[in-house]
Amino acid sequence: MAKRTRKPPIKPEIRRDWLRRNEEDGESPPQIAAKDKYDVRTVRKQIDLAKQEREAREARSVVLRNALERHYDDLRKFAEKLNSEISGASNGPSSPDDDLMEAALRQHLPRSPIWGYMSKRQNLQQRVDEEQQKLERVIEESVKADHRLAPLINAGLDGIVPSIVAVLVAEAKQWSHGNIGHSLKDSLVMEPAGEGLVNPRFGFSHMGIMEVEHSERYVKIVHDVLEDLESRLRDWEDYRDLEKTIAEIGRLGGKLREELAVIRLRRIVLGRCKYCPL
Repeated sequence: MAKRTRKPPIKPEIRRDWLRRNEEDGESPPQIAAKDKYDVRTVRKQIDLAKQEREAREARSVVLRNALERHYDDLRKFAEKLNSEISGASNGPSSPDDDLMEAALRQHLPRSPIWGYMSKRQNLQQRVDEEQQKLERVIEESVKADHRLAPLINAGLDGIVPSIVAVLVAEAKQWSHGNIGHSLKDSLVMEPAGEGLVNPRFGFSHMGIMEVEHSERYVKIVHDVLEDLESRLRDWEDYRDLEKTIAEIGRLGGKLREELAVIRLRRIVLGRCKYCPL
């Protein structure tokens, strides 16, 4: 009796070829077995195995594709958040994952100008804070030095100086951002504060409770001081420095939004990071 020789294990490429011939060329397992000199049971088993391997590959591909899409969407949402912060439209709290998302985006786009722009913008914002504080001090010194307010201070209206300073500081912030501000005439409201008393308010800032009989004269003094300082404030060097820095932040923000728009609208981020599913 002749000794039976055992054929070596079927290689993956052979069973994939059998599956192709069966599905695409229409060859039946017996035909493949006869042509390739294999047992028909082996051919059937290997075709079934090739189908299982294909289904497993397709399942892995779907999982990886979905994971990659979610990863790209996370990066896109982070770019949206950065864009909102730059535009001043975001008031939401920062997420614990923000630092991780920024690190991931940096790894994807290490040479992007975004990072240089963001660093420069942060430095400019710090300069704005310093220049605003300096301008507030200059405004306060100018208000305190105005002798026209002496009658009001002597009458016990100690809050008149900080109230005027608050109005002028708010105006300076509005102007430096390109906004119009308020009208002294239209924003004056005489709020009742008890019998024979009023508390004049310019915009959001109360001037202090005073007797009605003195209010007209006192309000005119406050109005004249505000009007005079407002007319000169834009020419102060400290204000012009602030306005210039804010304008520079605006230009830089425009460049940043252009770069972020590529991420937001393309929806696919080039490069890789350690969080990539592939």
